[in-house]
Amino acid sequence: MAEKDREHKRELGRLKVMLDGQYRFIGETEWSPCGLVNLSTRGLALVGKQSFYEGDKIEVRFSIEKRSIQVTVEITNLFGKKAGGKILEIADKDRSIIQEVLNRVLLSGSTTL
Repeated sequence: MAEKDREHKRELGRLKVMLDGQYRFIGETEWSPCGLVNLSTRGLALVGKQSFYEGDKIEVRFSIEKRSIQVTVEITNLFGKKAGGKILEIADKDRSIIQEVLNRVLLSGSTTL
């Protein structure tokens, strides 16, 4: 039962999204296209062209409501062609933007942006 409660709480603070973005592995200079499929203030899930491995650290940039966001993510979960990770670095203003959108969308009763 505790595991089910944890999963439910996790989903309450996440949005299913379809956002275009870009990513690059830490230390690389070239950005590659990706699609964000899940977003919260603490993590995200994405689909990219390259394979990801648990522990990879990547920078991800994307726009939400015409605002540019850039985060550093550590890959923690792999599922099919998707990779999920926790946000390691994010500017306070970017976290606030994500939280504002999350609050507005979730309070409307939706879980999708």
